[in-house]
Amino acid sequence: MTSRRLPVLLFAIVVVSMLPAGCATKKYVRHRIDERVAPLENRTGELEETSRRNSADIVRLDGEVNEARARADKAQVTADAATVKAADASAKADKVNTRVDKLVENIDAYTLLKTVTVNFAVNRDVLDETAISELGTLVGELRGKKGYVLDIQGYTDSTGADRKNMLLSDRRARAVYQYLAESGVPLFRMNLLGFGKGQPIAENDTREGRAQNRRVEVRVMVTQIRD
Repeated sequence: MTSRRLPVLLFAIVVVSMLPAGCATKKYVRHRIDERVAPLENRTGELEETSRRNSADIVRLDGEVNEARARADKAQVTADAATVKAADASAKADKVNTRVDKLVENIDAYTLLKTVTVNFAVNRDVLDETAISELGTLVGELRGKKGYVLDIQGYTDSTGADRKNMLLSDRRARAVYQYLAESGVPLFRMNLLGFGKGQPIAENDTREGRAQNRRVEVRVMVTQIRD
């Protein structure tokens, strides 16, 4: 503020020195100069205060911008990591789909190797000890093998409503599927379906025949084309 006032004061000194001597005249001039200088000083003070506020605002805005950039950078890093994970998951899914597609394309080349049959009690879908033993033997035979798929087919006897039998046969097939999966058989090698009371292998008018029909057949299909 002092540096801005100096030219005005110098001008006032020059004007006063050029005027004729006289106390009243000098007082008048000084009064007039003060009238002009005071508003300038006030205006200068206002400008300086505005400048300080603007400087503070600039500093604050710079801080907010830097924080926003930091958050954006962090978000970008997170997004990049998610993209990498998604790409990896997609690649794994594509690999599995390729294997499944290959199996489907070669389905006509599969032939039946053997059938393992397990039986169930009336209205039950729980594996008994005999069923678990037979399925365990099958798991041991398949361990480390390639080029096979399992068709898991569930059945019931003829007693009961058709819809109830259909659901029961599906649960029986699923129980076998669950056991094999937990024992290490890959999921993509297994297909399951319930057929209800269809395709009986014995007469349903005897107790022995119905017991034979309450079953799940695990059909082991093999191919010479390696997957």
